[in-house]
Amino acid sequence: MGLVVVFALFSFWKENWAANQSPGPVERFLAEFLLSGSRNVEEMANPVPPTEENFAEGGRLYEAQCAFCHGADGTGTDRTGVQFYPPVPSLAPPQNQLTDAQMHFVIQRGIRYTAMPSFANALTEDQIWKVVLWIRRRTNLDPTNGFRPPSEQVSQ
Repeated sequence: MGLVVVFALFSFWKENWAANQSPGPVERFLAEFLLSGSRNVEEMANPVPPTEENFAEGGRLYEAQCAFCHGADGTGTDRTGVQFYPPVPSLAPPQNQLTDAQMHFVIQRGIRYTAMPSFANALTEDQIWKVVLWIRRRTNLDPTNGFRPPSEQVSQ
């Protein structure tokens, strides 16, 4: 127990814990350890069929609930100037290595001690799966064509 206290004090003294800096090695290790719970989620496929209606609703929900922090393109870089700590992760590959079930888990439950809230009371199960469907579709789009949020898209 004494070693844990000494290690904790040393790491707090040596690490840069400022919100405007990149996390140090100890903090990255702790974050990975805490986030590892989402990797043990029972794998299941997205039960929502990939229809245009479901994509459109997922896009509207993403824009209303997620785009402020993760950005319209999902990279977490086109925010409104608000600085999050820990930084907002990109939802685009290769940074996003989460499965659909893991993304659903994180959206539903949130991540304690971060800016990621639980959406369990704001979105239904079906709506969360539609957001995951939208994220997957958006990240598979050709980047040379750009990304337009649902409010800017024109129906054909």
